Amino acid sequence: MARRAYETSAKSTGTPRSVEYHLFMRLTSALATAEENRSNNHSSYIDALSQNLELWTTIGADVSSSENALPASLRGQLFYLFEFTQHHTKRLLSGDASLSAEPLIEINRNVMTGLNASASE
Repeated sequence: MARRAYETSAKSTGTPRSVEYHLFMRLTSALATAEENRSNNHSSYIDALSQNLELWTTIGADVSSSENALPASLRGQLFYLFEFTQHHTKRLLSGDASLSAEPLIEINRNVMTGLNASASE
């Protein structure tokens, strides 16, 4: 679903950075809302986690491609974030109640800050 949203967003008007920013904004908002209502609406929580993981899986695959034009250091950092997101999400999906989605939300917000800064350069 996240991949389809990304592809659909990419077809809309706007720079690639703004499309990515808005996709992150939409998924992060859904994830934050789902975290707040975690105990009341578990299916929305699972859905938000899954969509976020799908986005990060797409990013992980993209930055590991030899055709990706980003600097190697940034690609490595993004791949590390993908690995963390994957590991943390799997623990959340397995029912680890000692964890929250807050680290995932924070990662997404930091990426959004970076995308916003890149767009203004």
